[in-house]
Amino acid sequence: MTLLHQLGKSPIISAVRKPIEVERALETCVSNVFFMGGTVAELIPAVRLTKQYDKGAFVHLDLIRGLSNSDKESVDFIAEYVGADGIVTPKGHLIKEAKRVGLYGILHLFVLDSIALENGLKMANNLMPDGIELMPGVISKIIHRFSETLETIPIIASGLIQTKEEAAEALLAGATSLSVSGEHLWNFSFQDLPLNSDEFFE
Repeated sequence: MTLLHQLGKSPIISAVRKPIEVERALETCVSNVFFMGGTVAELIPAVRLTKQYDKGAFVHLDLIRGLSNSDKESVDFIAEYVGADGIVTPKGHLIKEAKRVGLYGILHLFVLDSIALENGLKMANNLMPDGIELMPGVISKIIHRFSETLETIPIIASGLIQTKEEAAEALLAGATSLSVSGEHLWNFSFQDLPLNSDEFFE
């Protein structure tokens, strides 16, 4: 299964930081969960539970306490012992390591100015990650530029998306899906969002 197919099942990805949030996410209609906090000890059972619910599990390497965010051994650990589907990282060499061990590698980019935009596009073109997570997720101009330039790579908008209208705007700009921590958005399907561009921009 390609990452585009995996992420395209539903518009919202649950971004969770605590075990209690994982339990709530698994009761929603999301197809994927991004693990963005907690410890290694909390991560392992949470990922295994997520897989029991037949949902995708992706680990933000920079945000899990007890994991190195720069060593390839962390990627090996995620693949062999944690059992997640993929990792999210801003580090290019770890994207390559993810591909080596059969994990999806999602490149995390924080884009706030034109230099970061051009550098991010160059990095993505060189690495060809399985997906790109763009922050902040409310800058539709940046989302559109990435989705237009990198047509075959799914784009995940993340950060500061708090309303149904902001979610719809990011999707209309070209995002494949949205990583959000706001639980009030987790049960939204594509049908629940105003994705007719004429209607949205009236």
